[in-house]
Amino acid sequence: MKITFLGTSHGMTEKNAFCATAVVSIGERHYVIDAGAPLGTLLQNYDIPFSGIRAIFITHPHHDHFLGLVDLSSLVEGFRFQNVSIDVYHPEGVPIAKMYDFLYDGKIESQDSERLHYHLYQDAKPDGDVIFDDGVLKVTAIPVEPYVPHSHAFLLEAEGKKVLFSGDLHKDMPDYPAVLEQTDTPFDLVVVEAAHSVLTGEPVMAHFRATKTKRLIIQHRNPRRNTDEMMEKVKEDLAPLYPVFVIGDGYSIEL
Repeated sequence: MKITFLGTSHGMTEKNAFCATAVVSIGERHYVIDAGAPLGTLLQNYDIPFSGIRAIFITHPHHDHFLGLVDLSSLVEGFRFQNVSIDVYHPEGVPIAKMYDFLYDGKIESQDSERLHYHLYQDAKPDGDVIFDDGVLKVTAIPVEPYVPHSHAFLLEAEGKKVLFSGDLHKDMPDYPAVLEQTDTPFDLVVVEAAHSVLTGEPVMAHFRATKTKRLIIQHRNPRRNTDEMMEKVKEDLAPLYPVFVIGDGYSIEL
C-alpha cells in the first residue's frame, strides 16, 4: 500500500499548496481520500491514470474536501475520457447536482454518467459502518461529529494493513475516533488534521499518547494555529511512543 498526498493544506489561501487529497495505491488500483485539490489536474501531474481510480471517498461536506470533483468531472466528462468508471462515496451535504448544473447547465444527467457514479453513504453507527469493499480495500466510515453534521473518519484495511484518516475534528478533538485508543492491534498509520485544534494542548496530546499506532502523520495544518516550533514539540513528546511526520504536498509513504 502506497499513499501519496496530493494536497495537505488547510485552506485555499496558501501559496503553492492544495487542499486535502490523498491517493491510496494498491497495485494498479487507486483510491482517493477527499478531493479538495484540483484532482483531475494533479492525477495527471503525478502520472496516476484516471482509468486506475476505483473510488473516491469524501469525509465531510466542506468545499475544501470535495471541490476537486469539479476539476475531475470537467476532464473525464467534458473530454469524454474512455475506460473511466469511478465510484464516489459522499455524505449528506455535498452538492453533487449543483456542481453538475454549474459545469454542464443540465446537459449531463449526473446520476447517469458513464464515468463518475455518485453514492450517498448514510451517517454511520457510532462504531462505524462499512461503506466499500471491493475485495482489495475495505473502507469503514466512523462518525466524528460534533465537528459538522455528516462528518466521518475513514478506516482503511488492505494487504493486512490498517490506516485511519481522521477527517476534520472539532476543537480539542472531543470526537477523536475512540477505536484508535481501544484497539488491541496498533494501526499501521494514523493521519490526523491540524486545522482546528492546537495540537500541543493537553486534550489533544492526551489522545495522541493513548493512540496505538506505528506512525502518525499530521496534515491539513493551519500554520498560524500550529507553528513549526509547535510541531517539533509534538514530534519530540511522542517520539518514545511512535514517529510523527508533519507533511506537505507531494509526500508519499509505503506501508
